[in-house]
Amino acid sequence: MRIRPNRAETRASRPEPRRREGPDIEPQPVISTRALVILLAAAVAAIVAALFPDAAIPIGVGVGVLTLLAQIVRD
Repeated sequence: MRIRPNRAETRASRPEPRRREGPDIEPQPVISTRALVILLAAAVAAIVAALFPDAAIPIGVGVGVLTLLAQIVRD
């Protein structure tokens, strides 16, 4: 039978992460470029689909394909 360690002890024994201070810290973007492109494509597709309802299905398929391609490129 395996004895589980006390989780409270393992948390207390971990050192605190060091916080870097100074001018060498660069701000991180809130959203990635890939996510921004996907959101913009979805917004444009939604606007076009609202204006031209007959084009909604082909546009939805196109956005789905672009999203899958972006995921493949990421991996």
